[in-house]
Amino acid sequence: MLLLPDGSSISNSEKLYKIFFVVEHSFTYLNEGTLKKLIIIAAMVVVIVSIGTAQAVKIAYVNSETILRELPEAQQVKKELETTIKGWQDELERMSKELQEGLDDYQKKQALLDPKVKADKEKSLQDLQQKAREYQYQKFDQREGEAVKLREKKFAPIQERVMRVIEKVAKEDGFNYVFDKLEAATNLLYADAKFDLTYKVIDQLKRGSGAPVPVKTKEGK
Repeated sequence: MLLLPDGSSISNSEKLYKIFFVVEHSFTYLNEGTLKKLIIIAAMVVVIVSIGTAQAVKIAYVNSETILRELPEAQQVKKELETTIKGWQDELERMSKELQEGLDDYQKKQALLDPKVKADKEKSLQDLQQKAREYQYQKFDQREGEAVKLREKKFAPIQERVMRVIEKVAKEDGFNYVFDKLEAATNLLYADAKFDLTYKVIDQLKRGSGAPVPVKTKEGK
């Protein structure tokens, strides 16, 4: 925590922890809204089954974290993101160090400074603090930051491909619903391994299934 002459402060450690927690644990393609939808669907399935529907409902599950760990292109994107974010973190730490050193120097000399020089140094420290805060918000805000937007942009094609393959495998095996059995926060209280489609999905992804079909041009006909 860096305390400035005006009594304000800037804290990096807590913010950086939150930033990297979000980045490290955000490589699954299901967001909170999707999970809520799945819970609703699960509740509907239970109701349908409980009242004795004429058509059997088949339910399976996958582990999206495992899929992304096994998918080379997902791991490549993860490494690229980590490299980019590490550079942003280093820059934020450099700005913090500069601010801390300036504050230390000010505190040592403030008793000897004339009012104008003292005011100038305080203004300089406040400007450094504001710059660091703006940089932190620009890069690491959990809703509008570049880290979040970059992750979404880079993972979007992978997410779409994974969803296409999950749908394909589910249809081939005759399943009506596929849930995500997350390791960190699962809503699936019990799952029979014979209904786990995770490695079927991984196998098809590695074989190239789910890739977008190229649009043929007139020249290519």
